[in-house]
Amino acid sequence: MSLVVSEDIAEGELVLSIPANLLFPSLVSKTSLSSAMLRNADNSTIGRVSALCIYLMGERLDPESFWAPWISSLPDTFRHALSYKDEEMEMFQASAFKELRQRKITNLRSEYESIIKPLVDAQDFAAPEVPKGVTAAQFGFDAFEWAYSVITTRAVFPGLLSDKERIGEVPVVLLGPLTDALKHGESTVSISFDGEGQEARFTAIAPIAKGDAVSVGCGLTSNLELLANRGSLVAANRNNFVLIKFQLDMDADIHASAKQAMMRQLNLTNPMTYIVRSGEMPQGLLSSLRIQSLSPTEFTSYHKALESPVSLDNEWRAYRLLISSCNAILGLYKTSVEEDEALLGAGGGLTARAQAAVSLRRQEKLIYDSVKAWAH
Repeated sequence: MSLVVSEDIAEGELVLSIPANLLFPSLVSKTSLSSAMLRNADNSTIGRVSALCIYLMGERLDPESFWAPWISSLPDTFRHALSYKDEEMEMFQASAFKELRQRKITNLRSEYESIIKPLVDAQDFAAPEVPKGVTAAQFGFDAFEWAYSVITTRAVFPGLLSDKERIGEVPVVLLGPLTDALKHGESTVSISFDGEGQEARFTAIAPIAKGDAVSVGCGLTSNLELLANRGSLVAANRNNFVLIKFQLDMDADIHASAKQAMMRQLNLTNPMTYIVRSGEMPQGLLSSLRIQSLSPTEFTSYHKALESPVSLDNEWRAYRLLISSCNAILGLYKTSVEEDEALLGAGGGLTARAQAAVSLRRQEKLIYDSVKAWAH
C-alpha cells in the first residue's frame, strides 16, 4: 500500500505534513515497560535502531498503548533478506545477496545477544510498569527480529538522502502510520522538519500527477541493498553494482611478487574487491589489471598504469583479462539474461519472492555484460 495524491501537485507545493506526535516513539509513556528498559541502557552502546526495537517490542505487548492501533496493522512477515530461507538462496544463483543475507543474520543475532538481551535480563518483569501477563520470553530474538524488520522495511532514513531531498536538520529515523505508507524509489518529495511547528514536511521537488504515489528517495542504495534491507527493488536503479575481486596469482605467476611491489608503490591493494556499476570502470581495478598484465619488458613503465595505458599490447591483455573474469563470474549463474527475462515475463508463474530474486540476478548479469562491452 502506498500513499497517492488525489490531485495534481506542482513542484514546490507542500504534499504532506506529519505532526511530531505521529512519529514513533513520541507519546510513549515514560512509565512504560520499554521506557523503563531503556533507562537501564548504556547510551554509548545502544543505537537508534536498537532503541526503536525496544520501544516497538514493548508497545506491541501493551493493549493500552497510544500506538496499539498502528502496531496492530503492521505485518508479521516481510520480504527482505532475513525473511528468505536457506533453501531459497538457490534462486539468487551467484548473487552477493547470499553473503549479504548471512552477514545480516549474524550481525542481528550478535546485536540481540550483546545489547538487547542484557536489557531484558536486567528488567524486573514483576514491576508495576510491566503489562499484565508480559514475560521476558516475549522479548526473545524472534520479537527483536520482527521489530528490526518493521524499522528497516518501513522507516524513512533521511541521512541516506541527497541535499536536494533532505532540507536542514531532520530526525535520524522517521517511522509511523503515515511515513510507512510512502513509496521508496525515485524521489518526488524533499523532507524537512519544522522545529517550531513540530512537524515533518514533505514538499514536491517535481510535479506529481493525480493518482501517483508519493515517493521518497533511497540515496545511493543499490537494489541488492534495497532487497536485503527493505524487501523492495527500484526499476532502472542507477546505483546497482556488482563486486569484482582483483587478486594476483602468487602461485602461477612467477613475477607476482614483483608486481605486488609495483602495486604498493602505486598505493594499489592486492587483493581488493571493487564495486563496479554499469558503464563505469573503477580506476583502481583498471590500473591493477594493467600491472597484472605486464610483461617483463614493460616492468620499467609500470608507473604509467595509474593514469594511462602502459602500452597497446598491455592494454589489450588487461581488457582480455577483465572480459575473462566477467565470463567466469557469469558462468557461475545457472541461467542467462534471456532465460531470466522469460521467467519474468507473462506466464512465468513466479512468486513475489522468486520474482525479486530473478530480477536482482538479471540486473547483475547485465552489469557484467556492460563491463564486457566496455572492454571490447
